[in-house]
Amino acid sequence: MGNHCKEHFANLNRRIGKVIDESFASEHGASLTELFQFSEDLNIWLELLSDRTDRTILVSAIQEFELGFQAVVGGQYRYSFIAQRYFLEQIFRFIYLSTNELHLRHWKLGLRDISWGALVDKENGILSKVFIRAFYPEVEVEGDHLIKVASKLYRESSEFIHGNFNKIEELPNNLEFHSSLLGRWIDFMETCKFVALFLLFMRFSKDIDKQGMARLEDMAKEELGGIEEFNILFAN
Repeated sequence: MGNHCKEHFANLNRRIGKVIDESFASEHGASLTELFQFSEDLNIWLELLSDRTDRTILVSAIQEFELGFQAVVGGQYRYSFIAQRYFLEQIFRFIYLSTNELHLRHWKLGLRDISWGALVDKENGILSKVFIRAFYPEVEVEGDHLIKVASKLYRESSEFIHGNFNKIEELPNNLEFHSSLLGRWIDFMETCKFVALFLLFMRFSKDIDKQGMARLEDMAKEELGGIEEFNILFAN
């Protein structure tokens, strides 16, 4: 019985390995390689924010990104969307709790639940004008648009998690490579990356010293270059 169990998972591992090969050999291979750089970008932020008591939330977000990446290249598509949505939630939660020590302590004690609706609330959430104005007022006009982008992303990834019939039909019954699902996850995660970096730069960039900002310059220009107001960070 023990050997049978071990062989079952050994066979499963071989099938996952085959899907990984197919994923990187597909038309999405270059995008996967480029997207994985985001893990290193997030770890730069983790280093620069090393003195924050709430950084464990950012650690959790990075872990979810890497677990989601591992799942999607191995053909475990439903779980990759679960991780992708949780990554988005954790980034939003990190930004939200970075501004309120009392809420952070209550959340750690299990006394406060932070809903997605509160995080994207148009009047008081982290993409609201009043929030952005406090940290980077030059980009407050971007908030309404990004609330729509993040909410759409959250809703669409949730459809895979909640088992909507059309999404159940779309998911393969066996462990196999599925190009369209891989492409969908990459599109979702690219959007996650843009929103996450917008939030990190909006919330923290004006508090980071010149040496730290030098490490972030390429990241900002490559990912947020379309938002001119961020360029003032590197004007001098």
